[in-house]
Amino acid sequence: MPHTRFFTAPAALLVALGGVVGVGCDLSPQCEENTDLVTGEAWTFVEPAADTLWPAPPEAALCTAEDLQRQAFGEDMALEVDTRFGCGWATAVQPLARDIRAGDSLQVRVFYFSQATFPASQAEVAIAIGDDVVMQEFVDIPTSSGLLAPRLTVASDAGAGTPVHFHVGNHGDNSWNLVELSVVTQAPCEPEPS
Repeated sequence: MPHTRFFTAPAALLVALGGVVGVGCDLSPQCEENTDLVTGEAWTFVEPAADTLWPAPPEAALCTAEDLQRQAFGEDMALEVDTRFGCGWATAVQPLARDIRAGDSLQVRVFYFSQATFPASQAEVAIAIGDDVVMQEFVDIPTSSGLLAPRLTVASDAGAGTPVHFHVGNHGDNSWNLVELSVVTQAPCEPEPS
């Protein structure tokens, strides 16, 4: 059976050989850094008649601005779409906080509560940046509570100020909480405090 050998050089040797292994190589450990692209406080309700991304079907139970709330989730401020009082179709919008580029990695977190009192169906949760739908997830109902936490790759550039839309098309008694939409970058790890 063939054997593979791995050579592990001490960091000082790798630095000394910088010209051989590649000048400017950063050997420090890299950590992920998440930078918010939206805030819980900046969302505004999109009137269903003006919603060009997700036009409401005739049978949809339309939400109103009163069905959107801001809720604390630990240290995060989330946008909550509350469908417990009979609505099931809502979209909110706010401007993108910073530029993003094609290939950037986005982190999304959407928490939803359990729903077991309605006939079987599906709920849709989606996010668009400009006209690009960057996330579209379907949740089978009935369901226990859960967290959608996809890592997404941006397909095209978008400048700060581009509209960001969060949409819920729900069936039944629930609430949906957008906890995070952030861009993920790599940066040298901060040293641990001594």
